[in-house]
Amino acid sequence: MLAILLICPTSARLSVKADEGVLHDICSPHRDPPFCLKALKSDPRTVTIDLVGLTNISIHLAEVAANKTFAFIGLLVNKTSDPKLKPQYEFCQQFYESLVGDIEYAKDAWKGGDYFTVVVAADSCLTSTGDCRDEITTNASPLLRENKEVSFYCETFLLVSKRLSGLS
Repeated sequence: MLAILLICPTSARLSVKADEGVLHDICSPHRDPPFCLKALKSDPRTVTIDLVGLTNISIHLAEVAANKTFAFIGLLVNKTSDPKLKPQYEFCQQFYESLVGDIEYAKDAWKGGDYFTVVVAADSCLTSTGDCRDEITTNASPLLRENKEVSFYCETFLLVSKRLSGLS
């Protein structure tokens, strides 16, 4: 009987549909709630999916943005001749290599149903974008805008995964 009581709330939480109210609850603590809502709604499956599926969508969104920015950083490293910026970009490249690895780790954890590990990976994703932001010392760097967008996707990923795991 105790096992049923412990399993049912978890199963009920996992099968919650990602309706408008759930999306607003998830996105309300985001630094940019409209960004979060727009990102999650950009996938047509969102209206019919549960929290498990929504977490997968948020992982995918973060992955696409992170890989795009990781490639962009590679271009910046190769094309920058500024002796102050080049090492900053190289540090960001290392942070993004870690970030991309964290997202891969999250995907594996999600597939295995280990949703607490997904939260840890999402938090690492957000931390890596903050570390990159802190490395860049000029407001003129084109990386700042790209990195900010990835941080918003990572934050969305974190908020959704926290909701799935029951941490929010």
